[in-house]
Amino acid sequence: MLMKLDPSWLMFVTVAVTMASYLLSLGLHAVMGEDGFGPMLSTFITTSAFFGTIYLANEQGIRFEDLMSAALAGISGAFTVLLVFVLIKAVFKRLG
Repeated sequence: MLMKLDPSWLMFVTVAVTMASYLLSLGLHAVMGEDGFGPMLSTFITTSAFFGTIYLANEQGIRFEDLMSAALAGISGAFTVLLVFVLIKAVFKRLG
């Protein structure tokens, strides 16, 4: 799905996902404080995981019928990766 996009559409989608991710990361940073990663790193993690989830799903043979299912899969993957990183940080903070 991502490989079939024009470079201009891919750039537009990347900017749109990054902007939405940054807004959500600002709210997440306000709630989590020092237990989180800060807005910029959270933005990087969620944006990378969003596109990584869609890319890995396509590599595994999962084809998305429409944009909504691809966006839902990307958002689910992004927040799952962020949750795993937050849990790992919490374990290290607790043990160390």
